[in-house]
Amino acid sequence: MAQKNRITFTVRIEEELYKKMLATAQAEGRDVNNHMLHLIRQNVAYHERVHGRIDPSKVVVPEQSSGAAPASGSDETD
Repeated sequence: MAQKNRITFTVRIEEELYKKMLATAQAEGRDVNNHMLHLIRQNVAYHERVHGRIDPSKVVVPEQSSGAAPASGSDETD
């Protein structure tokens, strides 16, 4: 398989949620990175089924895509 363009970014996640994600990844025979990619791909596929195909050429990647904190310094929580 040809190497695709890859982007690295940082995700802030609560420790408990990370441990649960790690457990589900291990149960499914994946490492955490591959598990996250699997979940993201599933979510994008669902979104495209519901809302139509996303054209990546029309998506603007913010300059802070490296995982830097927002300019305001706020840390969003869910």
